[in-house]
Amino acid sequence: MTASAADATGWVRVTITIEPDQDPAAAEIASDVLWTSGAAGVEEQTVEGDLVLSGGFADPADAASALTRAVALGLAAASAPVDDDGLDGWREWAVPERAGRFWITPPWVDAPPLAAGEEVLWIDPGPTFGSGSHPTTRLVLALLADLVDEGATVLDAGCGSGVLAVGAARCGAASVLATDIDPASPDVVMANADRNRVRDRVQATTATLGALAAEGPRFSVVAANLLAPVIAEVGPDLVRCLAPDGRLVVSGLLADRWEAALPAVAPLAAERVVEEQGWVAVVLR
Repeated sequence: MTASAADATGWVRVTITIEPDQDPAAAEIASDVLWTSGAAGVEEQTVEGDLVLSGGFADPADAASALTRAVALGLAAASAPVDDDGLDGWREWAVPERAGRFWITPPWVDAPPLAAGEEVLWIDPGPTFGSGSHPTTRLVLALLADLVDEGATVLDAGCGSGVLAVGAARCGAASVLATDIDPASPDVVMANADRNRVRDRVQATTATLGALAAEGPRFSVVAANLLAPVIAEVGPDLVRCLAPDGRLVVSGLLADRWEAALPAVAPLAAERVVEEQGWVAVVLR
């Protein structure tokens, strides 16, 4: 999670560290604590084997609430004010991340050497979630490369920086709609679409999934890289956004309990499950 330097005053970062030997559910619980406490964004990174979740809060009171809740649940949590350097300090350590045929690469980093069939996807998350560093992002993007073909229409639900939306367009989708409740998201998505020369096929909005489900259109592929509690809440709307015989890709799910999310997207059935670092992405139809 990052924010612009102009928004730095008053920002607080809450970090929760999950060690490898902890219950796999701890990561999901930690994410839920940060989001439901009012985090503007949550970033997950692996640091020396530990999973570190960082949430950025514009309101210090919300940050204090998140810290209190995390500690009460027995999680290793800490908070600190965010200065200008801290907001963008992660950029110094950013590296390309492999996702199927793509290398998700920040614009200020040199592109990696490419093997035959590989491509660079240039992504700057700006003040939104979505650097491409988390396993779930890479899993979904790799699946989209298999599912999206010329003529496909794609919805990226909870798009953040638009990694999946831009990637789908690069895969040949005829049109992609990216939606996120973060008001900063549309501008970031379109900037990334420009970087990857797919602006003509990408649109970005802050419309809710409920509004999209009610108004149409229907999409041949819907991608939702969200957390399990969010999927439970918006699952019916995701299904309603799907065209007949379309495919829904959901992620943000733990490998040992992903099936618990399926009732929210009934009557769709899982046809493919892929896993990385304890997380899964599921293709349903």
